Amino acid sequence: MEKHIVEFVTLLLIACSVGVGVKYIRLPYTIALVLVGFFVGLSGLVPTIPLTKPLVFLLFLPPLLFESALNMDLGHLRDNFKTISILAILGVLISTITIGFVVHKVLGIPIEIALLFGAMISPTDPVSVLATFKTLNAPKRLSVILEGESILNDGTAIVLFGIVYEMIKYGNIDLIHGFVEFVIVCMGGAVLGFTLGYLTYRILSLIDDHLIEVSITLILAYSSFLLAEHLHLSGVIAVVCAGLVIGNYGKIFSMSPSTRIVLMDFWGFTVFVVNSIVFLLIGINTKLGVFKHISEISIALISVIIARFLVVYPTLTVLKFPNPWRFVIFWGGLRGAIPVALALSIGGLEYSEMLSSMVFGVVLFSLVFQGLTLEAFVKRVFKDVKRVELEKTLARYMALKYAEFEIKRM
Repeated sequence: MEKHIVEFVTLLLIACSVGVGVKYIRLPYTIALVLVGFFVGLSGLVPTIPLTKPLVFLLFLPPLLFESALNMDLGHLRDNFKTISILAILGVLISTITIGFVVHKVLGIPIEIALLFGAMISPTDPVSVLATFKTLNAPKRLSVILEGESILNDGTAIVLFGIVYEMIKYGNIDLIHGFVEFVIVCMGGAVLGFTLGYLTYRILSLIDDHLIEVSITLILAYSSFLLAEHLHLSGVIAVVCAGLVIGNYGKIFSMSPSTRIVLMDFWGFTVFVVNSIVFLLIGINTKLGVFKHISEISIALISVIIARFLVVYPTLTVLKFPNPWRFVIFWGGLRGAIPVALALSIGGLEYSEMLSSMVFGVVLFSLVFQGLTLEAFVKRVFKDVKRVELEKTLARYMALKYAEFEIKRM
């Protein structure tokens, strides 16, 4: 027990040091964490802490998902639901099939194993991108689409991964049964999440104690996930739906202003700590041995980029999004902790070592190279956007001043 506490404090100390350091070197916080974690892992200064599936799914994932849903405006989500649902549901299916097909044809991996890798690597994690958006005041709609896609495609990809994994494990490939199970798991998780969220919202309306109310939201985040998983439903979707109810109804109609402040401060701090440790552990768990499969990693990278292009560009072209937005959403599909956790959960499966190396390689490339290059592009694009918006604002201001002058003269 003492050992785990020391390890936790050490990780938190490293994370805080990185947080202070990036203020001076202008490197995105999450990318810096991965790089520092990688070198810390190689140096052996900190004992390797395995980033296991239970650690990510049972401890880290519920608060991350709940906080994201808590801060998501249901109106914005509804306005962009067509785009988000296409990217997060149909997009994951297209991505899984495309990646699986390319990996199967080029590397000669059995098609079911290739599809498992496709489902594993499909969920996106836009933490670094959204942090950049906040500093640059990027359009709110763009942030909503990227975050909404990430929240929903986590659930979709995890359910799809579980179904494919069970089929491989038991040797029974039944696409119709898999599709029916996919719908039941997703819809069941949504119903359970909304139900628990509504019940919690009603309970919160009877209480006026900010400490108890915040504690109840923490219980809701974990209990909705655990109960859904126990019932063989989607815990990810259940947490998201519960968070949406509390964020859009409970926070407004059941909490006092002081409770809302405490609630947002608590969840903001919790997510900062969890995200810091997750990205640090990704770096620490990435070993040089991963790169012995460099050719397989290269094929995996190409397949992921092709799949992302096929998902994003046709969809956003039909929906008439501006070209810079298409590129930002395409290149902003970074991979994070969930693919790593899924990769670590397939130990003992044929090709598991190679698949894990491919996942770690793609995640490392995504967080570091995509994250850094996207930041430069976003800064250049939205600098021009902000200049245009400033000119429009000045023009409106001048028109209003002239109108005021004319009214006074008349």
